[in-house]
Amino acid sequence: MRNSLTIAALFALTAATSACGGGGSGSIGNDATITVSNDSDHVLTEVRVAPVDQVDWGPNLLPDVLYPGEDLTVSVTCDTYDVLVTDDRDRMCVLGDLDLCFSDNVWVIDNATLRNCGF
Repeated sequence: MRNSLTIAALFALTAATSACGGGGSGSIGNDATITVSNDSDHVLTEVRVAPVDQVDWGPNLLPDVLYPGEDLTVSVTCDTYDVLVTDDRDRMCVLGDLDLCFSDNVWVIDNATLRNCGF
């Protein structure tokens, strides 16, 4: 059975607060989610997200590591994001240009994903 780790209010998304709804005067809502599902044989050591137009990745969202069979669900405000995952062999995989506005998405990381996506 999968463990689910839920992190709400992702690192305040300082650059994304005005991306969908006019200039920072409103609330920072949880408009969408991205779930990273670890179906690989490897431990995932980092999950980071950033709005597409941002240069730097946000902080590592994992409180520890994501073992095979575990999921991480992150709530975000409406924007277009890149998602970075790093495994225990330092292979990095990026899911780019993910439109997260009022939708829930699942990204399944398996052995083929890590093998084909490594830099």
